[in-house]
Amino acid sequence: MPSLLQITLLAACCLLGPAGQAHATEAGAANAANAGKALRLLVPLPAGGPSDFIARQAAQHLSEALGQTVIVENKPSGNGLLAAREVAAAGPEGQTLLYAPGSMIATPLLAKGSGFDWVQELAPLGKIGRVPFGLAVHPALPATTVAELATHARSQPGRLNVATSTPSEIMAAAQFMQAAGVELTRVPYRGATQALPDLLAGRVQLMFGPLAALQAQVRAGALRLLAVLGPERSAAFPEVPTMREAGFAGVAVPTWQALYVSARVAGTRQQQLARALATVAARPDMRAELDKRLLAVEMGSPQELAATIAQDLGSWAALIEDYKLTAD
Repeated sequence: MPSLLQITLLAACCLLGPAGQAHATEAGAANAANAGKALRLLVPLPAGGPSDFIARQAAQHLSEALGQTVIVENKPSGNGLLAAREVAAAGPEGQTLLYAPGSMIATPLLAKGSGFDWVQELAPLGKIGRVPFGLAVHPALPATTVAELATHARSQPGRLNVATSTPSEIMAAAQFMQAAGVELTRVPYRGATQALPDLLAGRVQLMFGPLAALQAQVRAGALRLLAVLGPERSAAFPEVPTMREAGFAGVAVPTWQALYVSARVAGTRQQQLARALATVAARPDMRAELDKRLLAVEMGSPQELAATIAQDLGSWAALIEDYKLTAD
């Protein structure tokens, strides 16, 4: 007796015509092969942060789209390379995915000698979200504008500590030091959620970080938001200027987020996963959940993501060389 999956697939093929039949057959075969298997989504950042929230929302909806349980695993060690290597080395069935901020593609360049090739070892599935950034300082700092922060930092070279975790934060700190002509001491963390307690306590004085992680403390007056790093002001903080408006147009970081699978995975499975991801990104409830937390959906096909990676890697290579950056 034919299974329910076979009956459903046969009915779909009859309705869709030759082209649709081929697509339905491929999707049905892929679903049948992975039915009952849990899919792992590795996140190279600690639990509880903005990127982790997007990953978990995506996992929930991917589970529905694929008919598979999706388990999120946080693996923040090794500057993200631990998780990336595990996904790259996973089996060809496409059961292990990587969620990573856009800046994570620079980690192999920052961690010189890592031997990991992001482009060759991982296949892009598409973009899923965006994490807007801001510049926040401890309120004890005598600075209410970015210009005042620069003036204060110049008066005591190396004495102000800036928290950094992801390559985006490393990049922003380096760009600001270059643009303002200041010297800051970088203090590394595994994620924004781990850096916040030290920023609130004044052990580090400033941070370029996700608005989603900073907003509650800014509204409570525990932190001062001097600028946002995007091209436009934040609707949540319309009185706060952009870095460009503050006179520091060169301080800008990639904030897109994306999913990847091992390059060893068959093209048909990659396409199936990419289609499911596009479906998730298009969901109104996904957009609504991210909007509430000062996050955003950002869609992009595998081809568009590959083009973005190629462009950003060129920018990263130049930046790392100019500023002599290394991984924390």
